[in-house]
Amino acid sequence: MHRRANGLSPELKLIDAVTQEEVEVDSLTVSRYETLSAADYHLGTLYIPHPKAMTPAQKSALEAIGGGIWDAGVSATRIFSSGASVLNLPIGSESKPASLSSASGTVVSVAARGRQTPVHPNAATAGLKVFMHSPYDCVLAIKRDLTDHFNWEIEHENYKDAWELLEDHPEVVSSASQSVAETSPTSTPVLKQGSLHDFFADEDASQDTVSAVRANQNTAVEKEKRRVGDLWVQQLVNASKWDEAGKVAGRVLGTSSRWEHWVWKFAQTNHFNEISPYIPTKQMQPPLPSMVYEVILGHYIINDRIRFKHLLEAWDPELFDINSVIEAIKAKLNAGDVTEDSVEGNEQGRDWRILQDGLAKLYLASGRQREALRCYIRLQNADAAMSIIRDFHLVEAVRDDIPGFILLRVSRDQMASAPLEELEEASSETIEVLVEEGCRGTILADDVVAQLQESKKRDSFQPFLFFYLRRLWKPELHERKARTAKERVAEDRLAADGKIVAEGFSDLMVELFAEYDRPLLMEFLRKSQSFDLSKATAICETREYIPELV
Repeated sequence: MHRRANGLSPELKLIDAVTQEEVEVDSLTVSRYETLSAADYHLGTLYIPHPKAMTPAQKSALEAIGGGIWDAGVSATRIFSSGASVLNLPIGSESKPASLSSASGTVVSVAARGRQTPVHPNAATAGLKVFMHSPYDCVLAIKRDLTDHFNWEIEHENYKDAWELLEDHPEVVSSASQSVAETSPTSTPVLKQGSLHDFFADEDASQDTVSAVRANQNTAVEKEKRRVGDLWVQQLVNASKWDEAGKVAGRVLGTSSRWEHWVWKFAQTNHFNEISPYIPTKQMQPPLPSMVYEVILGHYIINDRIRFKHLLEAWDPELFDINSVIEAIKAKLNAGDVTEDSVEGNEQGRDWRILQDGLAKLYLASGRQREALRCYIRLQNADAAMSIIRDFHLVEAVRDDIPGFILLRVSRDQMASAPLEELEEASSETIEVLVEEGCRGTILADDVVAQLQESKKRDSFQPFLFFYLRRLWKPELHERKARTAKERVAEDRLAADGKIVAEGFSDLMVELFAEYDRPLLMEFLRKSQSFDLSKATAICETREYIPELV
């Protein structure tokens, strides 16, 4: 049969029913369209209910129609002998599926072919189908859903948009993985007639699922989010957007294995600052290897003590090996470039204090309270030191550093120029502890006096030695703390023991009282019989203390 060969490519146009304007134009891919005219094309609609709402007979009809539609693209001549219309089959009938009929009356039964044609996934899904066919092809149009949008984002490497789509619509994963084969329905089928308006309108995709299925879907969603998130981070790293990559990693990486992988990637390229703020601060399951945290902390111990301080405050000590970090800090302190006198950020001793404080916290976390106490004494952190002493009963631990303990609340400026009253107030708490423990015999007065006199800054510690011995010899100068009769008895006993202990340093007390408290010197000379008369006479003559000399 002779045909013309100048036909135009067919187009599907969407027209707004109100404004009569073209909303969308899509050119259809049809073979041998040059030989076809308008009469050779047919457009039909078919509404497919949800498979759970169909009976077995309706499913068979769906398979027949679906198979026939897709066979049209393979061997159209078996169905169409001309450009005549195809019979649209109803889905609601309980009878056996009708065969497809051509204009010449030839019946082509799908069942009669002796084979089962699988239903294409797009043909089997619920919703309205729009199909356009010619004698040679069949084009099926379905509504684009979120799954299509997600796949499009992935294909175009828009991983950010794909991940956020999963975040907002996790049902995308369950829709994408949904199988064509569904379990047999238990409810009565509900049939609806569709329209082109329904096809392009939003549909409610929510479905009731049992808890087990929902749990499986959630697991699949999380896995897919991690996969897309990993691609997103890789894309940013490839573009050298390390800052953004670190932020995204903290948002999308959900497993310890992926964290380990990306931390090493950042560390190998010296981008610690970009990833460290986002590393998990609590233990993961399975846990992230402790080496990850130790490498980052070690880097900042050497290069940036401010960041080290912040990370140590944010991270749980269980995340890393405490002893490894302690050794790294000690190695840095022993190197000699970070000292009490070194200046960082226009602040003297800043980094030294940070490392000492970090060392103290790690000692406490590992149960080494004595070492922590020594660090706080070096830092002159009186509150922390006194708290450890009270909580862990470690008064005797200060025996090795009496001068440091006394100076917990005394600054360098005070040591250099503060009046005696100010020094007494600043050291009153520690002097009180030393006196009480001296009376009990926990910290011997001999040790206190020896260390204060042997100190490199011996002259600077003379006022504190005076405070200590005066408090021992004359306890009534200080406020009594006893509330009950029993406590008062114990306090009186300690006061008496203190006087006995102080008498062992009579000659030293004469010298100190003559220097710092002349009225107390007179009282001591009258009441005490234990001092050396010749030494006391020499001191009074030197200072021209005539009444005391008499």
